[in-house]
Amino acid sequence: MTGNDTIAAVSTAPGEGGIGIVRISGDRAAEILGTIFAGPGSSKPGETEFADKRMYYGHIIEPSSGETVDEALVVCMRGPRSYTGEDVCEIQCHGGGVPLRRILGLVCELGAQPAQPGEFTKRAFLNGRLDLAQAGAVIDLIKSKTERGYHAAREQAEGRLSERVRRARELLLGILAGIAADIDYPEYEGAEKNPESELALAGEIISELLEGAEAGQLIRDGVRAVIIGKPNTGKSSLFNALAGEDAAIVTAAPGTTRDSIEIWLDVSGIPVLLSDTAGIRESDGEVETLGIERTKEQYRKADLAILLLDGSVGLSEEDFEIAKMLDAEKKLIVAINKNDLEPAFEKKNAAEMLPFEFDENEIVQISLLSDKNCNEAIACVEKTIGKFVYGGVYSGTSLLVTKARHKMLLEKAGKEIREAQGAIFSGEAPEFVEVSLRAAWNFLGEVTGETATEEIIDRVFEDFCVGK
Repeated sequence: MTGNDTIAAVSTAPGEGGIGIVRISGDRAAEILGTIFAGPGSSKPGETEFADKRMYYGHIIEPSSGETVDEALVVCMRGPRSYTGEDVCEIQCHGGGVPLRRILGLVCELGAQPAQPGEFTKRAFLNGRLDLAQAGAVIDLIKSKTERGYHAAREQAEGRLSERVRRARELLLGILAGIAADIDYPEYEGAEKNPESELALAGEIISELLEGAEAGQLIRDGVRAVIIGKPNTGKSSLFNALAGEDAAIVTAAPGTTRDSIEIWLDVSGIPVLLSDTAGIRESDGEVETLGIERTKEQYRKADLAILLLDGSVGLSEEDFEIAKMLDAEKKLIVAINKNDLEPAFEKKNAAEMLPFEFDENEIVQISLLSDKNCNEAIACVEKTIGKFVYGGVYSGTSLLVTKARHKMLLEKAGKEIREAQGAIFSGEAPEFVEVSLRAAWNFLGEVTGETATEEIIDRVFEDFCVGK
């Protein structure tokens, strides 16, 4: 537990809504609720005996004045079978700021402490209701931007990742026990003499989890994508087609877009923050020059760029200048627009223009002239984005590792296992094998929280909202 304090917070989002919820957790939760709640037919609080997980209708009353604050439904969930593992009470009232603030104020006046961000979930972890991987997934459920991201977070919240990690730890623990027996009692025949198969299985579990880690992080955090190119290539038309709305102004005049426009998209389950930018070219105009500098900055911050070329005219000096600024380490989609017109150059010419090796077969040809062409262009670009993000990982793959911290810990554990395998193969003393295996066991324990320090635990909850 985090202490004997009873905590309280508003658990619904700020703003107006039909319903707002004040949540209370701790030993005094039911007592505090009883002090301010009056059931039907009662003019004063303190007369309701709260049964576990039963909803009650009534009113919230200010004890000192007897004033009715709001109409409410309340429920008391007794620990340890509650979200935090403690007694938890919830007050459902009207979702305006005034009633919520007044009710929370009354609860705090009666002894509850304002909850810190993530404190309800942290108590669930400290009370053994959730492990650290499950607790960390709660905020991902709240912040998920796509159904695929929500699915990945839900699987972790349900303990699927923890199950796999614990299985690997059990295998390592069995090997460690065998090594300890072998060191202390070398004559004991029951000691594990051939741990290679169990060690290989633990390594396979970790490798399988790491396969989708890069894609998992992008599904959780999103991809920053930017459309770049010279003026009048159709960047804003592509942006609008992908966005499904006229978010950017489209005219035949080059230089129309002077600043970046951004919108979140769901592309095959991948959250993509797409930016439309000013065309890059030499300009004497101060406003347009600033827009071009912002485009270059957007490209530097992006995870992925869509270079849009005008296929109806030959590659120009502007195209070559843009190509020079491209980073070989940054993911790139090359799209040739206006393929409804006579082509002025071929895919191989576009590939040769780039300052690094690029497969011309990866270049897509699109047209944004009609709805039909737009749909084909959207499908083409989305497919390419999905291919870049998922790589060889099937987009429906379960148990995607979505957190950088988990990825790092799994990589460290995998490295230690490989070192242990090498030590066994080389015939080194079992003490050296034990050191690597114990390190791997500890790294995996940090994922679930079993070997995590207080500093790590605090870091997991620092991004949570108040009330969760």
